[in-house]
Amino acid sequence: MDAIGIEQIKNKERPPEVLSFTIRRDEFCRKLGGGLPRGSITLLEGEDGTGKSLISQRILYGLLENGFTVTYISTDLSTKDFIQQMQSLNYDIVKYLLNKQLLFIPVFPITKKLRSKPKNLIERMMSAPHLFENQVIIIDCLTVMLENGKMDGETKFKFSNFLKKLTGIDKTLLITLIPGSTAEDVHQFLTSLCDNILVLKSKILGTDLKNYITVIKWKRTKGEVNKIIGFKVEPNIGFVLDISSFAG
Repeated sequence: MDAIGIEQIKNKERPPEVLSFTIRRDEFCRKLGGGLPRGSITLLEGEDGTGKSLISQRILYGLLENGFTVTYISTDLSTKDFIQQMQSLNYDIVKYLLNKQLLFIPVFPITKKLRSKPKNLIERMMSAPHLFENQVIIIDCLTVMLENGKMDGETKFKFSNFLKKLTGIDKTLLITLIPGSTAEDVHQFLTSLCDNILVLKSKILGTDLKNYITVIKWKRTKGEVNKIIGFKVEPNIGFVLDISSFAG
């Protein structure tokens, strides 16, 4: 974090106490207490196929629609793939890319080159001031940036200080994680740093696969938080809350 001058990445205007990501087509934001608490760190964890990127992209779109600036760091999608993915969910984000309200950073070309030294990805990220100028930073997925899901003591120390300094200037973060591919000590370390923890799981009920979010921890909310939230993806509609089984 020493490579980043704190003064140059402070928010020009202090965001509201809670950052709303509400949109007209669903009540997802309301079910999470009305939005992301300002200056908080949210951990969104789940195995492959449970919907981490889907939830991240839903929150991203809602934040943009509510006027917030966002940086989205993806370890999986190219810019073209990202735009196509968002369009498939019926989320038009091209205008936000063009007006620079959204900064999209595709990491996957770098991960291929640095597969033997993924630690450099964390250090590069922490040394790039322009990634953290926006009000919200989404990192999807941190596990891919780690070497075999591990993080040494020095990197933990640097990353912890990095996050604390960011939240200290009211930056709000959303980080996704694959717990089964992350070392246990790293998982515990990250959960200890986070204010909010969401766990994504899937379960077969009859002939249907049900996806749901379990809210493990959610601090500084302004409204009621549902402990379990069911969701699904509908063709030509995108993200939809599933009230049939798990929704609270």
